[in-house]
Amino acid sequence: MSAPATLTDRTAGTVRSHTHLRRPTDRGERLARALMAHAGRAGCPILLTVSTVEPWSSVTFSGSVITLALAAAPGAALSAWLDALPEIDIPLGRDLVADIAAERIDGGWSLRVLLCLDAANG
Repeated sequence: MSAPATLTDRTAGTVRSHTHLRRPTDRGERLARALMAHAGRAGCPILLTVSTVEPWSSVTFSGSVITLALAAAPGAALSAWLDALPEIDIPLGRDLVADIAAERIDGGWSLRVLLCLDAANG
């Protein structure tokens, strides 16, 4: 019988099984996908790209401030979605969107999001 497939790290000389390894999901990208899906369901197709992810913490929570560049066709659907944005509930598992704001910049929009990590344990 042969052994299960493994991945060898030659620099450290360790052997790890790659059958159960999964990369953690990038929270900025996951947030962007969730927001794009929400906007799409609202009839407002958008494209979001992660500009920055900065660490953030308070006495109670830790998380990130994520800045997203928004590209979308101007119109009533975009205006309505942006107006509703501060009140929408974005499902992100155990993470929580604590604050979200849209800002007009250089003929486009930027979203600034405060994401509390693992808020379900907070």
